[in-house]
Order: sequence, then C-alpha cells, then structure tokens
Amino acid sequence: MTRWSAPLRHAAALLGAALGVCAGAGSAQAQAWQPTEDDQLLLELRSGAYKLGEPMRGYQTPAGVCIDFADLIQNLDLPVRLDKKSRRATGWLFAEDQRFVLDRDANTVQNVNVTRGIAANAIHDTPEGWCMDLGALSGWMGVRFKPDLGNLTVVLESDRKLPFLEAIERKSRAARLQPRSFDEFDLARLPQAQLPYKAWRAPSVDIQLQAQWSKAGGTKVQYEALAAGELLGMSYTARLAGEGLGRPDSLRVRAYRNDPAGELLGPLKATQVALGDVDLQRGNLTGQSAYGRGAVITNQPINRPARFGVTALRGTLPAGWDAELYRNGELRAFQADRGDGRYDFNDVELLFGDNEFEVVLYGPQGQIKRERSSVPVGQARVQAGQTLYWAGIAEEGRDLIDFTRSFADPQTGWRWGVGVEHGLSKRTSVGVEYQSLMLAGQRRQYLEAKVDHAFGPVLVGLSGAQQLGGGQAVRAEALGKLGPVRFNAQVLWVNGDFDSDLVRSTQRRDASLRLSSAIPLGSWRLPVEVGYRQSQLRNGASVNEWLLRTSAHLGRLSLAAELMQRSASGQTAGLALGDTGTKLNLIANTMIAGVRLRGSARLALTGPKRGLETAQVMAETRFARASTVRFGLDYDAQADRRELMLGVVHQFRKFAVRAEGRMDNRGNRGVNLTLAFSLGPDPVSGGIRLARERLAEEGQASIEVYRDENGDGIRQPGEEAVEGVTVEAGFRHTDKATNPDGRAVINGLTPYVPVLISIDAGTLPDPLLQPKGQGMVVVPRPGVAAKVQLPLAPTGEIEAILLGPDGEPRAGVPIELVDMAGQMLLQTRSDFDGYTLFDSVPYGQYRLRVHGPSAQILGVKPDIAGTLTLDRANASLRLGRLRLEAGPRAAQVAVQGAERP
Repeated sequence: MTRWSAPLRHAAALLGAALGVCAGAGSAQAQAWQPTEDDQLLLELRSGAYKLGEPMRGYQTPAGVCIDFADLIQNLDLPVRLDKKSRRATGWLFAEDQRFVLDRDANTVQNVNVTRGIAANAIHDTPEGWCMDLGALSGWMGVRFKPDLGNLTVVLESDRKLPFLEAIERKSRAARLQPRSFDEFDLARLPQAQLPYKAWRAPSVDIQLQAQWSKAGGTKVQYEALAAGELLGMSYTARLAGEGLGRPDSLRVRAYRNDPAGELLGPLKATQVALGDVDLQRGNLTGQSAYGRGAVITNQPINRPARFGVTALRGTLPAGWDAELYRNGELRAFQADRGDGRYDFNDVELLFGDNEFEVVLYGPQGQIKRERSSVPVGQARVQAGQTLYWAGIAEEGRDLIDFTRSFADPQTGWRWGVGVEHGLSKRTSVGVEYQSLMLAGQRRQYLEAKVDHAFGPVLVGLSGAQQLGGGQAVRAEALGKLGPVRFNAQVLWVNGDFDSDLVRSTQRRDASLRLSSAIPLGSWRLPVEVGYRQSQLRNGASVNEWLLRTSAHLGRLSLAAELMQRSASGQTAGLALGDTGTKLNLIANTMIAGVRLRGSARLALTGPKRGLETAQVMAETRFARASTVRFGLDYDAQADRRELMLGVVHQFRKFAVRAEGRMDNRGNRGVNLTLAFSLGPDPVSGGIRLARERLAEEGQASIEVYRDENGDGIRQPGEEAVEGVTVEAGFRHTDKATNPDGRAVINGLTPYVPVLISIDAGTLPDPLLQPKGQGMVVVPRPGVAAKVQLPLAPTGEIEAILLGPDGEPRAGVPIELVDMAGQMLLQTRSDFDGYTLFDSVPYGQYRLRVHGPSAQILGVKPDIAGTLTLDRANASLRLGRLRLEAGPRAAQVAVQGAERP
C-alpha cells in the first residue's frame, strides 16, 4: 500500500455509495453508458496476502466493475498479445495448452477448444483501451475476480495454484529464510515452543511386514517394527524384529534424553543420557566405537566428530533400504542394506572449514529421506574454560533382549570407558581417557592422552596411548588450509606389544597425506583429492598406497571416482595378494529418461585378477502416479554370485506395498511381498492415524491457527480457528491446509535440529489478516508431535513524519517496528520528506526504534515513540511529526574529532 492508501479508501467508499444510487438504472441506460472521470478507479490486484504488480486502471459501470486488459496482462505476466488495430488478443493463459483468442470483429472468445460469444457488456472501449468486465474475465480465464471497492482492490481467487503465484510463494519462502532484520537472523532469539517430557506419550510405530518364498528355504514371514515415544520423562525407541508367529529374534530398546542446551542431571549438565542399546565413544588410538546393551552419559555437543580429523555417521536403515553419503555436496559413499537395521559410515574424513554432511536414504517403496549434519573444523574442539566428559559401558554386539540365545562371539564382550577434555584457551584443548575392552578373547586396558592446538589455518593434534601391560602408540595429525588447498596429514608410531581396535598388532609405523582442492574449468570447478600412505609392518614389510579421487555433478548425474594403487614389498607372506594392484571405485546417481539409477562398482585394473570385482546397481522408474518399477543387480566376482531383482511398488495414501522376485546364477529363486506403514497418534482429528511416512524416526509438529482478535498472542475463549491455511517448516509444508478446527500437521522434521514453524502468507484467506510474529521455533523429537499455536491478527497501519534533532525531515533512516519483547516485526526507511509507513501490522502493542548501529552513526537515541497500540478502536495510527532526540554519540564524535592531530 502507498502513503495515499487511507485517503483513497475513504474516497472510494463515498464514490461507491454515490454510484450505488445509479446501479438501479435499466438496461437501456447500461447500453448508453460512456466512461467519465467520475467513474474512474485505480485498483490494486491481490491474491491472498500478495499484491500483484502495479495498480490497474478501471471503471465503475452500471453492470459492475471493469479493468484495463493491458494492465491485467502486465500484472499477471501473461503471454498474451493485444492488437488494438486488428481488434484481437492472442496467446495462452497460465499453461501453454490453454490457448486464448479474443476476436472482437467476430465477437468470439476461444479458450482451449471452447468458443463462445462475447456478451454485450463484457468489453467497454475507454480512452485507456479495452476495459474488461470482471464477470466476463472470470468466465474466460477460469478464475474468480472479485471487486472490493471499500479497499480499492480486486481479489483474484483460484481453485488451483497458478504459475505466477507459485513463483511469488517460492520467492517469499526464500525471503523468509533470510535475515529478517538489519541484524543476523537468529532462531535462538525467536519465541520457542516448549515440548516438555511426559510420563507417557503414545508411540509412533513404523511397521514392515514381509512374506518370502524361495526355492531353497520355502515360505517364511518376517516383521520389523520401530516404535518411538516417551515413558517416565524419557524418550525411547524400540525395534522388534522376528520371523513367523513364534518368538522374536531381537528387541532393541533405548531410553534416552537429549538436550542440546546441556541442562540434564543438574550439576552434571549432560547433553545425552541413554540406557539400553547404546553407542560407545571411540578413542584416537584405542577403542573403536561400538554398540550394544549398556548405558552412556556425556555433556559433549550432539553430532560432535568421533575423533580428530574423522567422524562417523550412523543411523537406522530399515530392511531393503540403501544409503548414500554426501560431503559438501560431493558423493562420497554408498551402502546397501546390511541386514542389521543400521547404516554405518565410519572414519569419514573431515576437511578444514565447513563439513556439511547429508545421508540420503532410498526406501524400497520409493521413499527418499535426507538426514543432514554439520561438522565445522578450524579451532580447538573444546571452548576455552569448558570441560567435556563421557562415560559408558556396553556388551558389544548384543541387543538388550536377545531371544535367539545365539553363541556369544569370544572376540567381543563387555567394554567400558571414561574420558575428559578441557579447553585451555580458544586454540588449545587437552584430554585423557581410559578404556577396557575384549580383543582376540583377552581383556585389554588402555590409558590415552591428547592435545589439540590451532596454528592460524592449521589444526594440530597429538595423542598417545599406553596399553597396560603392553606397548605404546603415538599419533600426530594436522588439518589445515593453505590457499585453495586443504590438507590432512598424520603419522603413527608403535612401540612394543601394542594392539587395539584402531592399531593392528602388525603395525609399526604409518604415515599419510591427503590434499584436496578444486580445479577451475571455466565456470565449473572440479574437486580433486590426492593421497599417499605408507605403512611399515613389524615383520619388515612395507605397503604403499596412492589415491586419486574426484566427483562431479553433470546435469542430473552425480559421480564419484576413486583410483587406488596398492603395492607391497619385503616380507609379504602375510598379505593377501588380492589387496594389491590398482583398483577403481565408482559411485553414481543419475536420472535418465525418467529412470533413477544409483549404485557402486569396484574394478581391478592390475593384479592377479583383473576386471569387475563387485557391483551394485538399482534402477527405478514410475509407470503410474503412485507406482514404481525397481530393477536391481548385485555382482560379486570373488563369491561367484550374480543376482537379479525385479520389483513393483505401489504407494497407497496410507501405506505402501512392494512385490519383487529374485534369481541368481546358482539356481536360487525367490519372491517377496512387503507391506510398510506407520501408526501414531493423530494430532489433527484425534485417535490413531495410519500413514505412509516413517513417523517413529522423524519429528512432527501439530499446529493450531486461530484469529487473535486482541493481538496479545494468547488464544482467548471465543477466538475462532482459521481454516485453509498452509503452515511451513523451512521448505517443508503441511500436506493439507488447516481443517475447520484450524489444525494441521507437518511430518518429516529432523530430530533435535531447531526449525521455525510459520504461516505461509500466500495461503491466507483474508489479506487483512496477518501472522502475529515470525512464528515459533521447535526442537523436534522422534515420534512426538510438538504442539504449536500460531495466531493471525487483524491488521492496521502506523504512519509518521520523521524529523531530526534539528527539526528537519530525515530521509533514509532505518526504522524498526518491534513488539514488547523487543523482537523486530517490520522494517522500513523514511522517505525523502521523512514520511514513514508501516502497513498490514497485526493488532498488538509495539514500539518504534532506529536501527542500533544507525542510531549511533546519526547520534540519536534509538527509541522514537512510546507504546503504540493497534486494535479495533485504533486500527490506523497517525503519529504526526516525530522528532529524534540527540544521543551521546554526537558529542563523542565531536570530542574524538577535536583530539585528532
């Protein structure tokens, strides 16, 4: 709206009242109507909360309202050519197959293949051009144009999303993800939705049922269920798997609490506490990370790197799913279903700087799930003065409840450990830990110490370990960036009889160096990684490895290639000859003619057995809206196995079904039928809902949208729900708009990652209703729906003339409208004459202030006016002339200027 919007609305109301007297004229008068200046209108075109283009010229006619066709074409960006000389308009509306031809000489209008006549009052010739009746336009274009003369507006309504509205909404969503004030956008400063733990929350359960028949094994039925909920003030996950109707094979149960703020267990300030099936911390030289039944506690940040220079990414991988790992957008690894319900990307190298990881999971029913995490590397991992600790115990490889009574692996058993790290300064941290574990059937105990220090663009780590009753090991590592090149270097020395999960008993010395950069090729940059590693064994043998790695995005193709050359010299009797030679590893993901292809392969280019060693390929394509065909190939040269799979998947609204057949070169045949669905509480309608999404693995948000009549942000009795509003969380949206009770749900939120829940302003049914605030921040938990109330308030406007301390108008001053909690709602800059306008302001109490840094530069106090209240009685505040008060900055600047030589 412009600064003249309020006077224009009053004038329009008077004009509409006057014209209403004339509206009762007969048809003869309508035929004789001629445009006059008294009938002229200037109308804004709106759709929902969006203003479309510039004001359009129009007229009030005896039959209704008409608007200039050329103005409408420009505002909607329609590919329509208007030729006044030939008296024709040709082009298409909203889609290329929606052909539009208007021929005034033939008195016809054609839309697609439908031709109709033009009514007598559909088009009026005016000095501006063709003025089209809104009713006629609505019929021709398949949308609804409704005049609102009280607000000098034409409202565009449509039952489908129009292309230009989708473009506006995409831009609006992108803008909402940008900083919303002159300062940096910070989720921590926004209102937080509380999600307190409860003694009981009904769980969400992901269920997968599979019936199999094979030539060798006959018929069997398997099931897998993953549940997530809350019990006795803790979150829990439970995975039950088994075969047939008898005793289950295993039950994994994990009760835990995660708090990124570190407020668990009082003075312990823990971030994670877990009982049941847990993962243990790994060391630099001693114990590998392991899972089993036990307990852990730590105050370390969630998603912290496992150790210096590398990290591990683990999670749930249901049966039949595949996983891809990306680092900074580069495809790094591929992992198929391992049969244990987990994916495990271990020892993933870190780069100096930002490391943005994404694990993409592909389900057998066509699902795609993305799990993102970030690991920055550049300073010491522990802040100055901060002390981090961990402690844990677990029986490695054993589920909490094992129904199979399987033989216990003597290589494993109970392991435990404890560790402490302390930040000495911003750049230096030290740590010490103890671990006890079973290795080769014997218990081993270790003490380990480490120190990390940052030298400018280089982070250096030194760690040493003592095996009690054995030898020692020392590792030095460095991560850094020199110009455009990132590097990762490490050296390992082993003395005496030292043997652990991470240092083999055969090792004596190990050194490696990796360099990574990007080669500019015009406007494209090709990432390249080069590495060398040399290992000296205790028997005198030497192993050398060279590595060349690159990845690329070529259109829809994501490709990663790794060339590795391995050679050995000296006493090689203990080495497997198949491990030497040159090998090429390939990982690819692409879309060709509607077919999604992904897979991996390893080729031996030199050595005793050249050729393809292993390959896994999966192809998927849709043959109907909700149906997919899947083809798979699994090849292993060493095992002499070649297996083919062909499957069909259909996505029903509430569940998914997969049928597949398998055959291999050994004569094995098999058929599988899989049913997958989820059960969970229905936060919209109550009761239990059946869903296709995996509700137990992801977070959810239950939203209520209501009309906040008094603008206080608290729902009062009598404040009605708002139907038909879409709610968003980042780029996720509710599947359905709010129901008559104002309720909706968003699925698929990443657990323990804060996300802003807000209203999509493009879906508001009334442009005079606006969201009260920017939304609510939620920290989702798996299987649990966080409850969020989002108010919509009627709106008003605030206008003023801004004067400087000298009484003269001030132009270009950044002004913020803030609520009573100090949160910025809107921002603008004063015009050349000091005029300042805030329109579409939700009812409530606010203050005006000059942006902080600008107030210091201008030498004025930030606060401009006292509390301002917008409500039904005061929907339009005209504050008149507001004079800025001189602040201390002006005097300081003067003194500093006088002191300068």
